[in-house]
Amino acid sequence: MTIAIQPCDPSVRQAAESIAAGDLATLKFPYADAVVVAYAPGQEVVGEGDPTENFFVVVRGVFRAVKVTRDGRRQIFAFYMPGDMCGLEPEETHGLTIEAVNAGAMATLARQACRARMSRDPQYNAAIFDNVTRALTYAVDHMTMVGRSSAEERLAWFLAMLAQRSPRRGGSIELAMQRQDIADYLGLTIETVSRTFTHLKAQGLIALPTTRRVDILRPDLLTRLASADRDSPIRDYRAVC
Repeated sequence: MTIAIQPCDPSVRQAAESIAAGDLATLKFPYADAVVVAYAPGQEVVGEGDPTENFFVVVRGVFRAVKVTRDGRRQIFAFYMPGDMCGLEPEETHGLTIEAVNAGAMATLARQACRARMSRDPQYNAAIFDNVTRALTYAVDHMTMVGRSSAEERLAWFLAMLAQRSPRRGGSIELAMQRQDIADYLGLTIETVSRTFTHLKAQGLIALPTTRRVDILRPDLLTRLASADRDSPIRDYRAVC
């Protein structure tokens, strides 16, 4: 496994050097020919319009897929976590910009080499297929949620999804992303996100020890809210709490 460091910033270099074999073993990482690159918070992995030469797999940290409209509005289409594959656009250029949310590392896989190896390596082919289908599932869930759900249901879905994917136990989530990132992902304003966090706290569903930590107190009710119909009366959840 090759560790590439870009750029040679001391903090980024330290992050790259701290990538241990255990990170890759935990992910059951089959891509022995990948190049792992460390990224500082906010650093761009690939930009909109760049040629689609590589696939990327998150090794450590959280990354986001971003598109900025001509009038300056930003939409986040996905958050990528360890094990997720991104940069899957079929066109010749990327339609989204991928950025690091926090300090992290990404494995870079040359597309041409991937295609060649998929034809002769069933395990590798299965790993790519599993990653692509997982990405499609998350995308469909995200589109469905943004298109049909209320603000409370969107945030509940987001927190339930993070809790499900979090390695931490006990219903506690450390948010890598800021409130603005969450707003741009859920199709809400930052003010609405802040109010909704407060509302869920008042209902007894969550606690907010810090701005980046969320303790899920009632995962059963949060899951019900996340999957509820848009017209489901919120008083039902207040009553149970």
